[in-house]
This record gives sequence, structure tokens and C-alpha cells, in this order.
Amino acid sequence: MPIIKCTIDRRAIESAIKQQKTLEQKVILVDPSGLRLAVNSKSASWNYNYRKRGVDYYGKRHPQRTLRLGDTVNMTPHEARLRVEKVKAEVRNGEDPAAKIELEFEQARRDAFKHRSLNAWLSSYSDWLGTDTKHKKEELMHVHYGLRELGMLQSPPSVITGRLLRTISQIHSERPSTGRHRFGAISRFFDYLVDEEALERNPAKDVSKHYKPKPSPPRASYYSIDELRMLWNPHEKLRSDYLRFLRFLIVCPLRMSEASELKPSNIFLDEQQLRLTAKQTKNDEAFILPLLPAAIEALHLSNFEDGTRCFQLSSKGDEPMRSWSYFRKAIRRTTGIKHFNPHDLRRTFTSLMSEHSNFSESIIDSLLNHKRAATRSGVMRHYQHAKNLKQRREVMEWWCDFLEREVING
Repeated sequence: MPIIKCTIDRRAIESAIKQQKTLEQKVILVDPSGLRLAVNSKSASWNYNYRKRGVDYYGKRHPQRTLRLGDTVNMTPHEARLRVEKVKAEVRNGEDPAAKIELEFEQARRDAFKHRSLNAWLSSYSDWLGTDTKHKKEELMHVHYGLRELGMLQSPPSVITGRLLRTISQIHSERPSTGRHRFGAISRFFDYLVDEEALERNPAKDVSKHYKPKPSPPRASYYSIDELRMLWNPHEKLRSDYLRFLRFLIVCPLRMSEASELKPSNIFLDEQQLRLTAKQTKNDEAFILPLLPAAIEALHLSNFEDGTRCFQLSSKGDEPMRSWSYFRKAIRRTTGIKHFNPHDLRRTFTSLMSEHSNFSESIIDSLLNHKRAATRSGVMRHYQHAKNLKQRREVMEWWCDFLEREVING
């Protein structure tokens, strides 16, 4: 690699370019001022080598640094020499120009990273949160729809304010439950952005209680014994798989989404138990439900293999059930119960159990697999982790006897 000491000017540069093409290797020109020009096959860049003044912690001189000043396209030799003089002045003042430029570049990179669009951040949030459960998919859906409704998907996080987030309540004034889901999901998304240092503070926390979406009134509907009879034996013909699934929901107070995804691998006939892993439940907690003969009969396990669903309600091969509105309409049409909602069956279970039996509400509620923190208060939530399987089985036995006596044969 030839190193040529000379006063760098246009003629010297043209000569170096010709020499580089002949030798097919880099040529370096060194100016008396210390300015250096590295001539390569496709570019020629100005450089300056220097050492920071003083010594390091061990008493040794600082290592030599190379500062790239620019190239011959954007900087003339005269401009390059002036830049070298400025660098020399900075070094005399104890500064480290190369480190300063690296710091500025890193800061610019961080600023660009922070100012990515919310849509790009949402993609990172999706990777971090995961989409392995229905709850997480719904969480991401609410964030995406909420930001789209605010017109902020392509905006950086810094433009979001608490005043802007108030709009969610106005947008969903007729659907407060949806607004509340949107607001909560966006707030948790902003918590993630705070952790990633894209925001200094979650703007959702600046929204006062007055402007936050109000919770929708709690549902209070449940079915009477007469209505349960109508659900168990519809007055019009109902699809056999729909009827089997409906009867299972009456017997077992599972969530509709949990019951529809049951597979034979969740059923343990020897122990007469139904087991769900943490990933299969809404509250991310494993759950065990005692199974009685009426539930086992509705499962109809002999017709299914381990990989298939116990209730293949969708007509599209092995696809999960998505036509829940059609399912509800079919039940309403064949039973005559116009207000039918599958979730009300869980409320019916707790209401009739509390009204007609002597079991404690905590044991009855435990069969709904609610989050323990929501149903246990104080010290109990930290120390009480018993499954109460024996008591749960007694409850389920009573419930099945009650259904047999009052509903099935009533």
C-alpha cells in the first residue's frame, strides 16, 4: 500500500487515482498538515489521525484515533485542511472529536428509534407479548383498532397526549365496554413503550377518572329452571353437535371458548377430571374440573382422536369455531329463548347453586375459574392455593343431581 507525502491538491489526487488503478490497491496521500487522503477503487476519503491529550488510567498515552472527515466529492482539499485545524484545536482543548461524533451518531440513532411510528412499535410489542392465546390476540387487536380510530398509527409515540386519549370515550360512548377494552389495552402498550424508553411517561395515566371510559353495567341475566328445560330439550330440531355442546355447557360451567377447544387429551377418565393448562384458560391459570357421567356423555369421546376437538362446531374441516352469532341464533330459534347468551349459563350455575344448595359461594365460584385475586382478598390471596378438588366434586355431583331431577326429568 503506497504512502505518498505531498501537498495534496487536484493534480496530486488525479495522480493517486491513476496509480491506484495501475497497482489495484489503496493509495494514501499525506499532507504536511496531517491531512490524509485514502484513495480506493470506488472512493477517496479524507482522514486525520490524532491522539487524545494526556494519559489513560494506567499512565499510558491514549491510542491513536482515525477521524473520517468526508470525501473528495463533497469536500475540497482546502475545506479538508480547515476541518483538520478545527480538529487540532478540539484536541488541544482536551476533547476527543471521534468519540464526540460517535456519541452524536448514537444519539441520532436513538432518536430515530424512539420516533418510529406506533405501527412499527406495535409490531415489536406483538413479538414481545406473543399471540399464543386468544386473550393476547384480542389485546393486540384493541391496541391496533384504538390507534387507528385515533388516526395515530403512523405517528411517533411522543405526539400522544392524555387529552388525545380522552377521545376514546367519545368514540365509544354507545359502547362503553369496547371503549374500556381499547383504553386499557392502549395503556398497557404505552407501559411497554416506557420500558423500552420510547416514552418517559405513560400518557394514559394523565387521563383523569372523569374522562376514562366507564365500565358497562354488570350483566344480571340468568336462566330459570323452566328455561333450562327448554334449552336442554329444544322444541325444534337442533344440529346434533350444537345440542351436545349446549348440554355440556349446562352441565360444566366452562367458558364457551375453553369448552369449544377441548380435546381428548384434556380428559382424564380414570380420575374423572377435565384439565386445562394455563395457556388454555383466560386467566392464565391451570384448572381442574371434576367430570360427572352427564358431562362425559356429552363429550362423546369414542368418536374422536387425540388431535381433534371434542366439539368440532365449525364446518370448515379442523378450523376453530368462529360463527358464534349463528350458534346463538340457532339456539334462540329452536328453544324460543330470545335472549340466549352462552355466558349466562355460567351465571345460571352460580345463581341456582347459591339459591338451592348450602355450598359456600367461594367453592361455587372456584368452579368458574376466575382469577384468584378477584375472588380472594387480603392475606388469603397469598396463602390460599388449595384446589379443593373433593369439595368441587361434591358441588358438581349436587349440580348434576339437580339437573337430573329438575331439568332433564322434570
